[in-house]
Amino acid sequence: MRELIRRLSFSDPVSDRSDGVPRGCVPVLVVGDGDEECERFVVRVEALRHPSLAALLEMAAQEFGYKQEGILRVPCAVNQFRQALTTAAVSKNY
Repeated sequence: MRELIRRLSFSDPVSDRSDGVPRGCVPVLVVGDGDEECERFVVRVEALRHPSLAALLEMAAQEFGYKQEGILRVPCAVNQFRQALTTAAVSKNY
């Protein structure tokens, strides 16, 4: 997982990217479970170090591998991902 965070930390330094992702952030596609719709999030790289999000990243690595190309895909329910983001934002221990 450290490899993934390190790779994301050194992403395109341009803050005016055409995909609308600000510098220091990474696009994340939460693929949901079964019939649930996918949802795209933009997450600060520092937040990915929080244990609640790190656990979801580990699930993503197990399912999709550590060398995902393009948008980072996370296999969990959208509500679960939102809750992990809220927990990370409240504690700011990343």
